[in-house]
Amino acid sequence: MGTKLEKSLSKLSSSKRPLLMTHVVVGYPSLEESIELVQVMADAGAAFVELQIPFSDPIADGPTIMGACEEAIKRGTTPADCMKAIETLSSKVEIPLLFMSYYNMVLNFPNFVDSAKSAGCEGLIVPDISPGESKDSFFEECKHHKLPVVPLVSPVTSEERMGKIASHSKLAPFVYCVSTTGTTGARDKLPAELPQYLEKVKSNFNLPRALGFGISEPKHIDSLENHAEIAIVGSAVIDLIAKSKNPKKDLEAFILSLVG
Repeated sequence: MGTKLEKSLSKLSSSKRPLLMTHVVVGYPSLEESIELVQVMADAGAAFVELQIPFSDPIADGPTIMGACEEAIKRGTTPADCMKAIETLSSKVEIPLLFMSYYNMVLNFPNFVDSAKSAGCEGLIVPDISPGESKDSFFEECKHHKLPVVPLVSPVTSEERMGKIASHSKLAPFVYCVSTTGTTGARDKLPAELPQYLEKVKSNFNLPRALGFGISEPKHIDSLENHAEIAIVGSAVIDLIAKSKNPKKDLEAFILSLVG
């Protein structure tokens, strides 16, 4: 039957419009609510959900996600709680769940890769390491447990660097394409240079392209048709949750608008 990840990826070939991947910080606005909100997004049509383990110094994240991490930590959310959350969710939703974390969290959690795989995680996004780097036994452990690591590239990644990353990412489900330099955050417009950048990624990776950082509206996803296969919406989701008096209802409507 294949994994949930394989099932979602199989839909890419029949979808002209990019599939949607959303992002939550586990423990925000509370542990229970974050779990419920993932279920809402899955039911509304998100094809993938990225669960961020809250971290005190999320270097790639802008103020929205940093604030959510700070709040989750204040509420006492731990990496162990995140493992339990993904285990709970994996039995409730039919879409793949991926962990997003920084390497310091991975390094300091005993048997992180084995635990994540056993809990139902189907992929890892770790922005501060890159395939091909010598980082203890992390990538070997991921390969052993068949837990893919998603590579990241940005507009300033050279062709040579892309080729090196690609050569070490043959088992990855997709490549995470950061839309712009800087940190995460919703933006009114996407960079005009995106088509050329995404074409460069396509020429170096035999993988679907997932574009993140700045995507916040249906028109952004519409503009990515034929340029990216997956659209990642993170900060806009967390902004909505923070401002809404009825997060479940409003988030459902927002996700429905994004999936078209």
